[in-house]
Amino acid sequence: MFIMLEIKAEIKNCIVRAGSNLKKVMTALNRNKSITTTYSNIANKINTGTITFNEAQYILDYLGYKFTIEKK
Repeated sequence: MFIMLEIKAEIKNCIVRAGSNLKKVMTALNRNKSITTTYSNIANKINTGTITFNEAQYILDYLGYKFTIEKK
């Protein structure tokens, strides 16, 4: 059985578990130049599911998480 993860829910859950919010995360990432986009732009991308792999990686890395891709 293949379970598709919804990136929107996963990123939001990771942010909540870290005790933060997206605005704080984006401020920090913009400060250290990892991501150079606005909070509203990234929030829109998360909500529509159009966030790039790199953007999601930067956010999750900042929160202390990582993507893991495994062969079935």
